[in-house]
Amino acid sequence: MPGSNRHLLCAVLVIVSNMPLSTSGRLRSQDKDARNVPHPRAKRDTSQDVAQIRGDDCPGCSGPYTPFFSQQCYMCPPGTVGPRGAPGQQGVPGRDGRDGRDAQTNQQQQIGDDVEPLPTSSNSSGGAIYTRWGREVCPEQSEVVYHGVAGGAYYTYKGSGSNYLCLPEEPIYDEPVAGADNNRGLVYGSEYQTSDFPPWSHLHDSVATCAVCHAPSRPSLLMIPARNVCPEGAGWVKEFSGYLVSAYHDHHGPSEFVCMDREAQAVPRSSHNTNGALFYPVEGRCSGSGSGLPCGPYIDGHELTCVVCTK
Repeated sequence: MPGSNRHLLCAVLVIVSNMPLSTSGRLRSQDKDARNVPHPRAKRDTSQDVAQIRGDDCPGCSGPYTPFFSQQCYMCPPGTVGPRGAPGQQGVPGRDGRDGRDAQTNQQQQIGDDVEPLPTSSNSSGGAIYTRWGREVCPEQSEVVYHGVAGGAYYTYKGSGSNYLCLPEEPIYDEPVAGADNNRGLVYGSEYQTSDFPPWSHLHDSVATCAVCHAPSRPSLLMIPARNVCPEGAGWVKEFSGYLVSAYHDHHGPSEFVCMDREAQAVPRSSHNTNGALFYPVEGRCSGSGSGLPCGPYIDGHELTCVVCTK
């Protein structure tokens, strides 16, 4: 066979051998279509994946546009909000946080001119409140909360309160019932009963004054009977001293023991002998038999002193 014919025959055989055949020996129809499938490495025409939609197909859109890509609309107007999804699962716990910084003490803090310093432990509790009986002013180291007159239950009554009250000069009422009514507890003014006690004889039958005081930096309060000085070496501050007073020992109603200032005063022009709550000096009774105070340190018949201290 001539060389040119031999080459032509070999080419035909190669083509035929590479063509898949149907059971009948003919080309299958799907194989015909496969000839039109581009090579995987060939550049793909994506124009067929993008739907060409006109503006009248989408409310709120104007003009021709191509809003869909890979079955998702990326230029359409937002739709209504869908229902809330189910809660997700519990997340993984986070890592531990970093250690905090060391705190600063009051002495270490930098305080500006327009910033008030933080309170120290000595006054953070609010300080002590006490009554200075017989005076309407407070000691220099304390401040006046209010001042007024001393009062309490009438000395012959069995009921009402048993304590003395420091009543402010200007009361405030709230829906009072007009007129006197004996179906009540009763509060009266007070009087000194000191005609036979030289330090206060000039105050006899006069109304006692009082003041409520605040020691802002000293929260502890102590009244010591039978002493007129505070404990030494423990930081106690003397607010005032005087004499121990109470109601008369044979009156019906009990009362409390309070410390009346040594320099007691009275409401001006109040000596009317109208009684009310009465202040008597208190004296001790001692006895060697054990029924009274110990004799020796205590002297029978001596008036007892007192002192009010804060810390």
